Amino acid sequence: MPIVKIDKSQLTLGMFIEAVEGIWTAERNVGRRFKVEDLTQIEAIRNSNISGIFINTDLGAQSDAAAAAPGPQTAGRYKLSPRARLQEMKWNVQRNLSLAKRLMEDIRTGRQTSPDSFAPIVTDIARAMRENPSLYLGMTRLRAQDTATYTHSLAVAALLWNFSLALELEQGLAELLCLAGLLHDIGKLLIPQAILQKQGPLDPPERRVMESHAEKGAQLLDRMETLPPLLADICRHHHERPDGSGYPDRLSGADLSLYVRMTTICDVFDALTASRPYKKGWSSQEALKWMLTCQGQFDKALLWKFMLSLEPQLTRGIL
Repeated sequence: MPIVKIDKSQLTLGMFIEAVEGIWTAERNVGRRFKVEDLTQIEAIRNSNISGIFINTDLGAQSDAAAAAPGPQTAGRYKLSPRARLQEMKWNVQRNLSLAKRLMEDIRTGRQTSPDSFAPIVTDIARAMRENPSLYLGMTRLRAQDTATYTHSLAVAALLWNFSLALELEQGLAELLCLAGLLHDIGKLLIPQAILQKQGPLDPPERRVMESHAEKGAQLLDRMETLPPLLADICRHHHERPDGSGYPDRLSGADLSLYVRMTTICDVFDALTASRPYKKGWSSQEALKWMLTCQGQFDKALLWKFMLSLEPQLTRGIL
C-alpha cells in the first residue's frame, strides 16, 4: 500500500487520505480515511490546523511530486469525472487569483519577492495547460471588474507557457515567461480604478494615464532585486510594436526581443477574446483574423507560430 506524505496545499480532488498530522475536528464531517470528492473538503483542510497529509495512491490520485518521482508507479493520476475536473479547475483558478493578488500587492508596496513565491501558480498553470488548455483558458475568459487585471494576467501566463513549448524553448525559460505573463500588467495596480474600469473610450488624458502602466510596472519590478531583468523588460515593452508605433519608448524591429514580441501577441489575443460584464469577447478565429490584418503591430512570422500553437484546440472548435 503506497503511502505518500504531502503538504495540505497539494491536496486535490480524487486523493485518498489515509491519515493526517495535526488537529482534525469533528465539525469537518469526514472520517479519518476518505476520498476527497468535494472542493469544500479541500478548503476545510487547507484552513485547518493540519500540518501534513498521508495519501494512499492505490486508492486515489497521486500528488504531482509522487507522479514525477523515479521508480515504478502503482497508480497513475486518478481519473476525475468531467464535472469534478471542471470544479477542481475553477477552484484552482480562484486560488491562483488570490495568490497572484497578494504577491503583486507585495511588489507594489516594495516588499522583496522572489520567483519562487510564484512557483505554485506557474506549476498549476503548466499542469492545467498540459491536461486541458482550452478548459483552463475558457475559465479565464469571463472577467469581473475587480479581478480583470489578475485574470487577464493568468490567461496571458498560460498562453505564454503554451507558446514557449510550441517554440521548443527550454523549460526554465518557459517558466520564466509564464511568470512574465503574470507580471506584465502589474503597473495597472497604480492606475486609478475609474480609468481601469471605464466602460467607454478613454479620452486623451485618460489614455496617457493608462499607457503609463507599462513604465510604472517596469519600475516596480526593477526594484525587486531577486527578479530577473527580463521580467521588467517585458513589462515595459509589451505595448511596443515592430513598426515603432507603440509605447513607451517607440522601439521597433530588432530592438524588440523575441520574448517581448511573444508577450505582445498573447496579450492582445487574450484582450480580444475575453468577455467582460459589459462586452462579449471575440471568438478565437475572429481575433486571429483581425491580428493577421494589422500592419506593423505584430511579428507576422511569430503570429503564425502562435496560431499553430493553438491549432489542436482551434481545429476541434473548443477555443
